[in-house]
Amino acid sequence: MKNKLLMLINTLLVTFNIFGEEQDVWIFPTISYIQRIENYNTNFDFINAHYKYYSLEKPLHDYPFIVADSNYIYLRETKPILRIERKRIQTEADGFQTVQEGDTKWVIITGGGYVAKNRIPPKLSESFIDEFKRLKEFREGLLQKNLNLRNAYFDSIFLLPQVIKRVTLSAPFLEETIRGVKYLYNDDIIQYRWFYDYLSRGNVAMYFVNDPTPMVEGAPGNGVGLTIDIEFHIPSDNVVVLNGFVDMERRHLYKRNARMKKVVVQSERFMFEYQFEDYVHFAQINFPEKTNKVRLTVLEVFEGSHYDDLCISGLFTNPDIKNTRNSPFVYELLHEAQKEWEASR
Repeated sequence: MKNKLLMLINTLLVTFNIFGEEQDVWIFPTISYIQRIENYNTNFDFINAHYKYYSLEKPLHDYPFIVADSNYIYLRETKPILRIERKRIQTEADGFQTVQEGDTKWVIITGGGYVAKNRIPPKLSESFIDEFKRLKEFREGLLQKNLNLRNAYFDSIFLLPQVIKRVTLSAPFLEETIRGVKYLYNDDIIQYRWFYDYLSRGNVAMYFVNDPTPMVEGAPGNGVGLTIDIEFHIPSDNVVVLNGFVDMERRHLYKRNARMKKVVVQSERFMFEYQFEDYVHFAQINFPEKTNKVRLTVLEVFEGSHYDDLCISGLFTNPDIKNTRNSPFVYELLHEAQKEWEASR
């Protein structure tokens, strides 16, 4: 009864804007289901899976990593809770957005239902990539000896299930050798970018892995005319693009390489043009209806200052496939985050 009353009050708050201005409240991740890392190459069953929502009821007390509204972003990866004021986020000359926290200026990437930042130590991010690559090698039969899968890493780190099934370019992927090391800039960005650290119900974190090898086309020219075919596991009404070469440790590479500027978005049922803004963010392209696959055709690019390689650092869908945004429950979570932040001051 108490929970129903609270939900009713929250609904009234949404309806009558008692918060003083219109709010846009959302959480990330939006559902508490996560995929075990060793199952990275197994298609997640989006049709029959049981999605478990967060609960503030004890003893469960599940809680999302991020709660955000129009003014603030609450991050619960550390204690005490961190609150980022949106109006303090600045766009730098290199295209990255930053926010000041004490004496440190952090990179922060928002949009499309996501928030990523470089508050993770680079060595930790590198360890995620190294461990994941070891796992891939194990699965492919290259290292079937001397690799213990049952360790703390695999017991506490999970993947966020990816709705995108396959990405196909009309050009080959770029491959180059730097100081004797071969690099392939392929589509493995759709297999892993978000790791969910589930140490306990009250201590969770979403890690955006700073992969130094985004998807890059290897054809001559700047990428105009390139087609990108995207297939989904389940019908989707959006695609979220992290445009350009996005490396939070080598920020200069964003402007040095080409980025998509204008694309044609089409499926069997619709076709329209979309224009990207030229700064580092998760750009959500909304479709007029759900589709199983979509094609992006590059019409124009933002030219790179040094290279003409066209780069894409991420392809996702908005994680809110259960439409929790602005629901009474996310207002309840927002209220909880506000109380926790006030108590930590």
